[in-house]
Amino acid sequence: MRLAPLVLLLGSALGAALAPSAAWSQARIFCCDDEQGRKVCGDFLPPGCAKRAYEERDERGFVVSRKEAPMTAAQLAKREAEMAKKAEDELKRTEERRRNLALLSTYSTEKDIDSARDRAVREVQTQIDQAEKQLAESTKNRAQVDKEKEFYKNKALPPQLKKQITDTEADLKAKQDALSAHKAAIDKTRQQFEEERKKFRELKGIVNPGPATITPLAADAPAAPAAPTAPAAPAAAAPAAPTAPATPSPVKK
Repeated sequence: MRLAPLVLLLGSALGAALAPSAAWSQARIFCCDDEQGRKVCGDFLPPGCAKRAYEERDERGFVVSRKEAPMTAAQLAKREAEMAKKAEDELKRTEERRRNLALLSTYSTEKDIDSARDRAVREVQTQIDQAEKQLAESTKNRAQVDKEKEFYKNKALPPQLKKQITDTEADLKAKQDALSAHKAAIDKTRQQFEEERKKFRELKGIVNPGPATITPLAADAPAAPAAPTAPAAPAAAAPAAPTAPATPSPVKK
């Protein structure tokens, strides 16, 4: 029974002996370089290290972790710009992959691209034909208004005629712009399909492609060659004029 106090006493002594070492094993030292480049350390983070990069070390002096200095406003803005640029580039790469897959799933051969291009060009050509008819009608209306305007030469124009002149000018300008836009769309359409052809060849690994087939429009088609004409019959030779008989020269005796 007397051994119990002794055991308790030994346990208390052992705990007291181990307590300093346990506390020491958890000790940390914080170090950083101050403004003069000198190493500053302390059991707590020194005030000069608050806005600087610092190291956290254990009781043996080994580096346990490193903390970067807080970013300035300019550095934060730069990082955000870099992250935004990275996200934009990734979005572009994703969109490029999507377009490539769509291209390969739409066309099997280059002839498919030619067929799709010709259909698109024909649709634009139909719009051009309609725009030309509308422009011709607007030009005709403008000529009629100009003809009426001649009756009021050196006179004040009636308000209604002034309005007709303004309206016909605006309508004519709109029809001209529409026709120009449709004609520009022809070249743009062909260029777009040519870019798709180039990308298709790149994805398919076509190294030496043949020439592209271009279907000319009716307006671009060359004129048919004229029918050959029969060679002209040779003109009949005119009869030679009769020659006068030679006069005999006198013989000398």
